Amino acid sequence: MAHEGGTKVNYGFYWSARAWDMAMIPAEGGLLPGGSDRHYSRIPTFLFLLMAPFMGALYVVFLPFVGFTMVAGYAARGVKRLATDAFMNVAVAVSPHWAPGEAYLAGRRKAKADRLAARKTAKPGRDGDE
Repeated sequence: MAHEGGTKVNYGFYWSARAWDMAMIPAEGGLLPGGSDRHYSRIPTFLFLLMAPFMGALYVVFLPFVGFTMVAGYAARGVKRLATDAFMNVAVAVSPHWAPGEAYLAGRRKAKADRLAARKTAKPGRDGDE
């Protein structure tokens, strides 16, 4: 008989295959952990005594693989960050610096002022002083 998480049950050992979880309920009874998405089955004490060491052994065997996977994920994240930073630095260096309003307005006034200054220095007697 299956029980949902959060329901009141009698004393015993309850197993959730989906969550890979065992719950021990005390003699006075209690609530199963989790929400309605978890389903528990009551298992006999003898079966619990057989399953507990098996679950511990699987934990010990697969724990190094979990560690290697976490280290590989961390390394991959670092390589991704380095590649992204390198690509962005290259993109900034290669892209042209373009500021249309600043380049057009500031450059034209300066060029006009330079031309007027050049005309005045090139022909000093043309202002009516002759």
